[in-house]
Amino acid sequence: MSQGLLQKLKLELTPLIYKALSSSLRYDSPDVLSLDLKAPVIFACLHRDMLLTIPFVAPAHPSVLVSRSRDGDILIQTLSREGFDFVRGSTGKEGGAAFRALLERIKVGRNVGIAVDGPRGPFGHVHQGVVRLAALSGAPIIPLLPLPGRHHALQTWDRTVAPWPFSRIRMRVGEPMIIPPDSSDLSVEVQRLQAILLEQEVAVWESV
Repeated sequence: MSQGLLQKLKLELTPLIYKALSSSLRYDSPDVLSLDLKAPVIFACLHRDMLLTIPFVAPAHPSVLVSRSRDGDILIQTLSREGFDFVRGSTGKEGGAAFRALLERIKVGRNVGIAVDGPRGPFGHVHQGVVRLAALSGAPIIPLLPLPGRHHALQTWDRTVAPWPFSRIRMRVGEPMIIPPDSSDLSVEVQRLQAILLEQEVAVWESV
């Protein structure tokens, strides 16, 4: 099968598969809207956990940072009918278009969502862009730590967790992280967020 045909099949089939899967998942945690978000927030998760966190944050209609890749095309095709907004690129450079676009989204009152070790990893390594975004925008970072029920761990760089249909997921919502705009060492905040998001690592892999 040619790469072009394979990509076309992915674009057509993934939205259908996602719709069926996400509607079957059950979350033990309260709905994201019960968090009573009075101002924009930055939802943060590991790239591995995107399939688990996206259905959870969907009611908040966040703007999601998506890489400029074929997989990013598939993600947009999949979520475009679910009320999500998208920013293409990365937060790697403060002056970059994607970073400025995320700041604008927050400025007009929209939540944003970022897989903090994406788009290429390494796994679990939080990039500084999310912390810099929080410092400049004033929006708190909300760490999301899903603990899946029955699932399959893919052999990918990010160790993607694919939940089984009708799985029950426990979503741990971390305390909001406020990053002072005058913070002198953002690397300390990066390490703090990284520690929070890797906190459940042993529990996840013991449950495989």
